[in-house]
Amino acid sequence: MISQRVRTITPSATLSLNARLQEMRAQGTEIINLSVGEPDFETPKFIRDVAHEAMESGWTRYTPTSGHPEAREAVCRHVLRTRNVEVKPEQVILSSGVKHSLSQTLLSLVNPGDEVMIGAPYWVSYPELIRLADGIPVVVETRIEDGFRLTREALEAQLTPRTMGIILNEPGNPTGVVSSASEVLEIIEFARDNDLWVISDEIYEAMVHEGRLNSPFSIDPERVSYISGLSKSFAMTGWRLGWSVSEPERANAIGRLQSHNAANPCSISQATVAAALDGMDHPELQEMYAAFRDRKDLVVEKLNAMDGVQFVAPKGAFYVFVDVSNFLGKDKRVADANQFCLGLLEEMGVAAVPGDAFGSPGCLRLSYARPNAEIADALDRLDQFLKKTSETS
Repeated sequence: MISQRVRTITPSATLSLNARLQEMRAQGTEIINLSVGEPDFETPKFIRDVAHEAMESGWTRYTPTSGHPEAREAVCRHVLRTRNVEVKPEQVILSSGVKHSLSQTLLSLVNPGDEVMIGAPYWVSYPELIRLADGIPVVVETRIEDGFRLTREALEAQLTPRTMGIILNEPGNPTGVVSSASEVLEIIEFARDNDLWVISDEIYEAMVHEGRLNSPFSIDPERVSYISGLSKSFAMTGWRLGWSVSEPERANAIGRLQSHNAANPCSISQATVAAALDGMDHPELQEMYAAFRDRKDLVVEKLNAMDGVQFVAPKGAFYVFVDVSNFLGKDKRVADANQFCLGLLEEMGVAAVPGDAFGSPGCLRLSYARPNAEIADALDRLDQFLKKTSETS
């Protein structure tokens, strides 16, 4: 009785790991959790104050389906300020988080059997969201030796007559990669030459630790849907507020869909959009961004001192993707990354996410959304586990 659409969804690659983590915690074991994709900072007080005021002043009822005009106008100002593109409020659809925006955009663009390209490593939900839209995810491999860079050559090798679009992620999860202007232009030119639409997931946009964000939307706002939200850059994961910005026809389609499958997102969350986006230089936010830059440097220093691992130094977000394939194999103590992460959890009390979840076996994702002391301790334990694994292989 379950629909074919839902039957195609694959279970999480981390279910057994998460179950074991919860079991160990219930037994009183302290875990250093480097698996979480959530800032460990409180939502800044200047944003919380706006929410309190909104509750007292009547922001507690339905808003227009696609979002409150004031919040949509704030997104327009943000796009002009950060991407040098002038858009109108009707091009902005506010949603209940970036995952919601991604899903609605895909449902508005994908016909059954359409192929959608995603670079691997990819964020875990991209393939499933494509399948839920009756599309076919086409995984385009990237190499650690090339800095996990998605190239035109790799895309062309996977291009077929059924290819309709590409999902990009800047900065990247799980790699922390930030593409250069020329690299982004190369992909957009490929999309233009093959008449493909592009979805650009930029949820970590304020967390660029080196260089600058090069948004695909700045290059071709007619072809690209820019998607972002408040969760990561503003430490507002529980507020569930995202948005898509698209050319008018596409935005209208997304808005029509939302009017039936969700209605408006949380009104109180919408009330904070202007304060957050117009306040990106606020000291509370700048302190958080500086902390993540410092943590990134610590992670890179620690990993550089470990023998046998490979990684690309992250330039954005708060993850690092580590290749531990030298320690894996049928003839070794640990067979694969899933077993490696389970052993790291059980023997060292450190939680990480195996790369299989991101389409890249042999790797693991570490989040540095934890205090420096915890990160240092966890990476020391990782080093010990690597040495232990090597000794018994």
